[in-house]
Amino acid sequence: MAPTAATIDEWAEGTAFQLPFFVFQGEHDVLTPPAPAKRFFDDVSAPVKEFALIEGASHFASFRRPERFLDLMLTKVRPAVTGELIGR
Repeated sequence: MAPTAATIDEWAEGTAFQLPFFVFQGEHDVLTPPAPAKRFFDDVSAPVKEFALIEGASHFASFRRPERFLDLMLTKVRPAVTGELIGR
């Protein structure tokens, strides 16, 4: 799987989205490293977008640090999808 994954061009599908775009991942993820993910995120245009590294986690950060993932879902995603944008 790794050789195939290395050939994927994330930009080929486009970077303009008409819906909120979120990237939450582990700061120590070696399968999807933060630096390339952040480069793609920076190129994305979306009405709302947010990038966050989940501290002390690697791949499957939402399972390794569920309390931090829930916090991001409640403070970043929920307001964006319910229209209750706070602090914008």
